Amino acid sequence: MIAYGVDSPAVLGVMEIGVFFSLVMFGVVALQGYVYFRNCRNDRVRLKLLVGSVLFFELCHSVASCHAVYYFTIVLAGVPELLKPANSYSLSLTPVFETIITALVQGFFAYRIRLLSGRKHISLVCWGLCFVRFLGGMAMAAESFLDVPREPDYFQLQDHYGWLITSALNVGVVLDLIITVSLCFYIRQLYTPYNLPNEELIHRLIAWTIQTGLITSLTSIAVVISFQTMKYNFVWLALYTFLAKLYSNSLLVSCVFSGGARLPGQT
Repeated sequence: MIAYGVDSPAVLGVMEIGVFFSLVMFGVVALQGYVYFRNCRNDRVRLKLLVGSVLFFELCHSVASCHAVYYFTIVLAGVPELLKPANSYSLSLTPVFETIITALVQGFFAYRIRLLSGRKHISLVCWGLCFVRFLGGMAMAAESFLDVPREPDYFQLQDHYGWLITSALNVGVVLDLIITVSLCFYIRQLYTPYNLPNEELIHRLIAWTIQTGLITSLTSIAVVISFQTMKYNFVWLALYTFLAKLYSNSLLVSCVFSGGARLPGQT
């Protein structure tokens, strides 16, 4: 085991890089939200509420991430390394917002599968996995919150509850793959010789579904791999920080792309 302090580039440095990159992604998500509300005014209120909620939680996630960096770089500046806490409430808040965002997005796509397929069984499986991933993320956040007052070694927390982090992320990967394959299959079923005006849109939706589903899945896999192989730094946390932005991006791209055409499965 390599001993890293809080000030180590492998801990604080990579966390800063992850937060800065997530802020860039937040700008992209905010722009997509603006485009959605400007161009898709005829969508149902519940879909607008979903998009608005995701944007709100993205803002909260970004604020919590920025405060964590501020806390470690400004508030704790000059504090001896051995006296610095290895965790903060703002850092513990980030998995809360990430978990909520992920659950909203994955739950929405499971609902879209229900509308596209006309069947419940695939959606029920997706909702079940989504609930398991939600519980895992919230349990991870709860354990982090409980250990903040004791100012523990953060790597000790990872050692004790690493199985929880890995399990939650692996469930998310499986769910992403199920959603991607199911959406591609049922969207492709919309293509008929009598639906030529929407042919281009259908192809775009299939391409988008594959791209965004693979991106979120591969990022989750990268988080798990870095967590298992580099436990004593924050490389995994840097990747995890902008994972929520990828899910939000996938939702907003879907809503914006399909905003003009009333295909089955659009709400």
